[in-house]
Amino acid sequence: MSIPPVSGIRESQSGDRVVPATRRPDGSVRKERKVRPGYVPQEDVSRYTNAKVETTRVPEGYVPGIGVVQSSESSSVSSKSARKNAKRRAKKTCEKDQQDGTAEKVTTSPDSKALPDAQATTQAAAPVDIEKKLKNLRKKLRQVEELKEKQAKGENLIQEQRDKLAGKKDLEKEIAELEQSLKGLHV
Repeated sequence: MSIPPVSGIRESQSGDRVVPATRRPDGSVRKERKVRPGYVPQEDVSRYTNAKVETTRVPEGYVPGIGVVQSSESSSVSSKSARKNAKRRAKKTCEKDQQDGTAEKVTTSPDSKALPDAQATTQAAAPVDIEKKLKNLRKKLRQVEELKEKQAKGENLIQEQRDKLAGKKDLEKEIAELEQSLKGLHV
């Protein structure tokens, strides 16, 4: 026995699909209505579910928290790529162990040509980094000044803003230090 559709459509004796006759509240009878072949009423259309939701749906009667006990067979059976990855990991750990034992003997001699190039790039990049940091700190100092003006006008400040005001001296000190280091680099 199948579950009758929500819409109430049934198959008549002649094989046609019909909405059966019903009785109105006043006692009169609505006559039977034919339904065109292939028509599915809105009530009978099942709700859309995508494949991913279907695969993740838990079975009826499943109790959360009670895990399924995995057999030892399922843990030993793994995909081809999983086995390759496991081999790679094992190989890496073996190589690290071997290198740890011989690392004390290996010494590296710095290239005399590579050293000046590295120093030149760090010296060229240092003023740019310091200038960026200075710009950022000056911006923070401006924000502190604006907060100070707000406080002078009588506006209430939140805790974060009061903390910012308290750190004004530190900002000024850091700006002065960075300006000194920048002057030292330009000389």
